[in-house]
Amino acid sequence: ATISGTPTATGTANITITASNQISPDATQPFTVVVGTAPAFTSADSTTATVGSASSFTVTTSGYPAPNFGWTNVPPGMTFTDNGDGTATLSGTPTTAGTYAMSLSAVSGYGTAQQTLTVTVQQAPSITSDNSATLTIGTQGTFTVATTGSPNAAISESGALPSGVTFVDNGDGTATLSGNAATGTDGSYPITITASNGVSPDATQSFTLMV
Repeated sequence: ATISGTPTATGTANITITASNQISPDATQPFTVVVGTAPAFTSADSTTATVGSASSFTVTTSGYPAPNFGWTNVPPGMTFTDNGDGTATLSGTPTTAGTYAMSLSAVSGYGTAQQTLTVTVQQAPSITSDNSATLTIGTQGTFTVATTGSPNAAISESGALPSGVTFVDNGDGTATLSGNAATGTDGSYPITITASNGVSPDATQSFTLMV
């Protein structure tokens, strides 16, 4: 006997085959037909998470039967779990900012699919430099504002600065307060420094410039 044809849908069929030639007993055999397809990833190939915040991302696949997963380079503080149904879950509370390229594989008896899942772990900004600086009239001076966070924060200030002194965001998570304060500008200048990188909350610092 021949089982043949072009299957149109995946699935598993359990049948019984019987052979009979009028001599007892007949022969019977349970028989399973599996119609499968190779796996493929159907979920996005990138996701974001935030340091200190619980996060979850579901990896999905197509194909039959459901594939098993392999993986590498899980961000610190997170775990990757094969759910056994063609999906997997990346979850946890990340501890370290950065960009993690996870190498994923989905494997079944019908083939293997590969995907690089890029996990961007962000971190809210924090201002780590001192909250005061001193400049001297007639002398060129410089103070660097430093921050942590991922991505790098944009840094701005609000409040009046003495003539001859500027505040410049360097575009790399630092800013520079510098210049030669003009004669007659001696005194105390309270300003507010803000660092923002799109991850809440922004960081603010009350800063005092003494001339």
